[in-house]
Amino acid sequence: MRKPRLLLIDDDVNTVNGLKTLLSRSDYDTSCALTGRDALKMIERIHFDIVITDMKLPDIGGFTIIEEIKRKDANTSVVMITAYSSIQTAIDAMKKGADHYLTKPVNIDELELILGRIWEKQLLILQNRELKQKLDEKYNFHGLIGDTTEMQQIFKTISEIAPTTATVLIYGATGTGKELIANAIHHNSDRKEKSFVALHCASLSEGVLESELFGHEKGAFTGAMSQRRGRFELADGGSLFLDEIGELSSHVQIKLLRVLETGCFERVGGENSLNTDVRIIAATNKDLEKEVEKGTFREDLYYRLNVINLLIPPLKERRDDIALLADCFLIKYSKKNKKNIKGFLPQTMRLLNSYDWPGNVRELENIVERAVVMAKKDLIEPDNLPSKISLSVKQANRDVFSIPFGTSLRDAERKIITETLQATNGSKSKAAKILGISTRKIEYKHKEWSKA
Repeated sequence: MRKPRLLLIDDDVNTVNGLKTLLSRSDYDTSCALTGRDALKMIERIHFDIVITDMKLPDIGGFTIIEEIKRKDANTSVVMITAYSSIQTAIDAMKKGADHYLTKPVNIDELELILGRIWEKQLLILQNRELKQKLDEKYNFHGLIGDTTEMQQIFKTISEIAPTTATVLIYGATGTGKELIANAIHHNSDRKEKSFVALHCASLSEGVLESELFGHEKGAFTGAMSQRRGRFELADGGSLFLDEIGELSSHVQIKLLRVLETGCFERVGGENSLNTDVRIIAATNKDLEKEVEKGTFREDLYYRLNVINLLIPPLKERRDDIALLADCFLIKYSKKNKKNIKGFLPQTMRLLNSYDWPGNVRELENIVERAVVMAKKDLIEPDNLPSKISLSVKQANRDVFSIPFGTSLRDAERKIITETLQATNGSKSKAAKILGISTRKIEYKHKEWSKA
């Protein structure tokens, strides 16, 4: 770990030399300046983690120094030192951005304590920066995160298909990030300067959905008080993302097929044909081939949509990405909630890795956000997670419980009782009920094992 870089600004040579000697012994990489102008020149050339400055300098005031430091890098910490102590001066220094305020003569023990706390905070900022840079450079693809083979292949496919005009059909369970995939395709295409418009098809009735897609004329139906443009007009020249496209009615399917084939449509209640140049990116959590076989989805529309298809794996099938995603969400929500959360306790991460994530990435993000809000310490603890996660993991462990072939009856009995007690958090009454034996029997067995 590198030494913290510190700049000491004071026009008193004796003070500067004395503090530099003491701070260098405390493993600070210390530079010095006797004037404000010299200090500002150094700040422009060198990044300092911490600056200690006198308030009264021969050329530039300490408040100006603070403003210039914060302008260059808001994360640089400043300690203001002055021989003229007043409450108002301290308040003004803090308003300008100073982290701490000390009076002369400086109490060295107090200064070292303050600098130690500041450097702990700076290390956290540096770690978050490095982690974010790592995430961005290695794992982040336009908002998508993943290091597994499956996700890296998806990133590669997006890069290949994005520059084309081909229609894309994205398969994936709820919460896997289908809209993020669609967004990545759009923003890597020649259409990125135009609009990316999204519509969730499952949440709308047939009439409302038709109006949302194609727009309507004034008076087309009750409540149509004015003309309205639909998503095809709004996305002209860009991309239109249609989520849960398997929910479309047969009537809307026909109208959508016509747009795909001709690029033309009419607003609801309108007679004039309008042209549109839109790339369709559709998504579904249904098996559309089976829907075609059942007759609920048009075969010709299916083939129009399924030019390129992408299958997004559920989170439980790419568990190596869980820690990566959790770290990314931790940084995001720690910053949003102004909390300094450093990471997850090992046992917390084990729970996250063992859970099945029925809500996929969206559920993980929600749970990490909740954990950040609930955390009272600088590490996320198991208690900061919803109880359903630990209960689900315990249930899964019970479901896969097995006894190796050749285990003696005595050892098997001990293993069964012990595992059941662990699953019930040590509750003998609950364990007895599950096993169909008495609580006294469990207590007797414990005494027997302790004597063995």
